Amino acid sequence: MKFHIFGLALVATLCLSQPLVGQEDKKETPLGKQMEAMNDAFKAIRKEADPAKGATLARTAQDALLKSLVETPKVIADLPEAERAKASANYRTLIGKAFVTFSEIEEAFIAKDLEKVKTLVEGVRDLKKQGHDKYMEDDEG
Repeated sequence: MKFHIFGLALVATLCLSQPLVGQEDKKETPLGKQMEAMNDAFKAIRKEADPAKGATLARTAQDALLKSLVETPKVIADLPEAERAKASANYRTLIGKAFVTFSEIEEAFIAKDLEKVKTLVEGVRDLKKQGHDKYMEDDEG
C-alpha cells in the first residue's frame, strides 16, 4: 500500500512539474530574460509613488527593451522568409514605441506627475498586449 501511494505521488509530481520546465526554458532565452526584466520593472512602476525610484525603474525597462531590440522572437524566426522581414520590422516598431513610452514615464516621474504616469502605463499595457498577441507562442499542452 505504501508503494502505491509513493508511486502515485511520484507520478503526480512528475506530471505537474512538466509545464514548469517549459516555462523555465522560455525565460532562459536572451529575449525572455529581457522581457522578464522589463515586465518586473513595469509591475513595480505601476505601484511606485516615489518619483526617483519610478524614474530608475523606467530606465531599467528602457535598458531591457534596448537589449531585446536585437533579439528575434521564435515566432518570427519560424515564419517563411517572405513574411519574416515585415514581422521583424513590426516587432522592432513595437519595442521602439514601448521604449519611447517608458522614456515618457521617466519624464513624468521626474516632473512628479503621477497622474501622467498612470495614463502612460495604460499605453504600455496596450503595447504589451499587441506584442504578446503577435509574437508570443501559445502554450500547447
